[in-house]
Amino acid sequence: MNRRSKLGLSGLAVLSGALLSSPSTAYGQVWLQDRTLAEGRGIRAGNFELHPGIGAEFGYDSNVFYSPVNPVSALRLRVTPSLMVSTLGQQRSTNSDSTPTALPTVNFRGGVALTYHEWIATSDPDRVSALRNLGTQASVRFDFFPQRTWQFSLYDEFTRTIQPGPEANAALSTSIAPPTFNRNYNRAGVDIAYAPGRGTFEFRFGYALNVNIFDSSDFSRYDYMTHEVNARLRYRFLPKTALVWEAQVRPTSYLSPETSVTGLFSSTPIGGRVGLLGLITEKVQVMALVGYQATFFERGDNADTIVGQAELRWIINAASNLRGGFHRDVQPSFFGNFAVRNRGYLAYQQSFNGRVLLSLDGSVGYFEYGYVANRDGTRSTSGSGFDPTSGRFSTVRVEGTAFLEYRPSDVFGINISARGGTNISEARLGLMNGLDGRPGQPVSWTRLESFLGVRLNW
Repeated sequence: MNRRSKLGLSGLAVLSGALLSSPSTAYGQVWLQDRTLAEGRGIRAGNFELHPGIGAEFGYDSNVFYSPVNPVSALRLRVTPSLMVSTLGQQRSTNSDSTPTALPTVNFRGGVALTYHEWIATSDPDRVSALRNLGTQASVRFDFFPQRTWQFSLYDEFTRTIQPGPEANAALSTSIAPPTFNRNYNRAGVDIAYAPGRGTFEFRFGYALNVNIFDSSDFSRYDYMTHEVNARLRYRFLPKTALVWEAQVRPTSYLSPETSVTGLFSSTPIGGRVGLLGLITEKVQVMALVGYQATFFERGDNADTIVGQAELRWIINAASNLRGGFHRDVQPSFFGNFAVRNRGYLAYQQSFNGRVLLSLDGSVGYFEYGYVANRDGTRSTSGSGFDPTSGRFSTVRVEGTAFLEYRPSDVFGINISARGGTNISEARLGLMNGLDGRPGQPVSWTRLESFLGVRLNW
């Protein structure tokens, strides 16, 4: 088997645990994901608000390459300047010198954040230092005729995710620079909404084009494009409680499937859910959704199953809340076509006098993957740890995040964060021997990250 194939199969093992999520949920700065932290008081410039900011974090990564054994660790530095721009918010509009006499015709929001990633090796410095790169988050959104009967939105979101790839196979020289899972993901779309009266009834219809491109030619076979059509119906029968229905179809195709040693097939997954969202008491919020999802891959394995989500949120007081729930859905996978995810989660957030913020969350998920297929759609016999009847395999994924920030002022924060995850499975992919002599490369890995950071967001 050539070097490209070895890296491909090894990469598949890591992809199962590291890249199943969309880029928006990939590991990154906790504070940048929270709009209340990323945007401070703002600077008014005519009819716009500017929110400049910069943050820096220094920390430790226990498993840079998601290795199942003998992981390579490194110190890490991340520096992130950012700028968010929007039309005036409601508070500034109300307090401005000229009181608005009518609703705005258009609301605008956009921004960009650049993150410089540096790895400082505690071992194997040549390979680790080669990972340094620049990540990006950028978005722009126009909402036309807000709060009207007919509403129209245009948006574009771009994310460049910097993520190390797998270690080279043991048979290869460690001097070879490792491939990376660095990828460029763009989502552009349009939404149309019909909300007569005071919004008791609302219907939304949207289309989005999603494109994912990897930097490395070793993983360009996984480049894909998705056309997403979605619809959502909401009927509010109480001030803060509504019945909802949503449906989605997502035709997906790989751009270079012929270069893969395993099957990569086009699909037209469909799904829908119906349920209840809102407050059942002043302090308890509920989400209860149930539906159906099917994948319709042109070859290989397919999923056809009940999906849903149940969540309870307890608003303890104005400074704290606790939420927990269970989520079952079907996610696309770069091998096995799909993964049925069953995930339980719990999250707690507490603010102390507006100066200290504590955020904790954790989850345990059970993933069942479809069988790995050959390029003609037949079941592959490469690897081990698969169900002898169906050819499918499973993983258990445990993840958690802790974030603590002290804010001497409303624009400056000092924070510490820790993230951990582990992927546990008996499955192994490929025919080559692992480090213990057993066939196939392990899917399992464990990774811990911790950072001390500062941020300034105006």
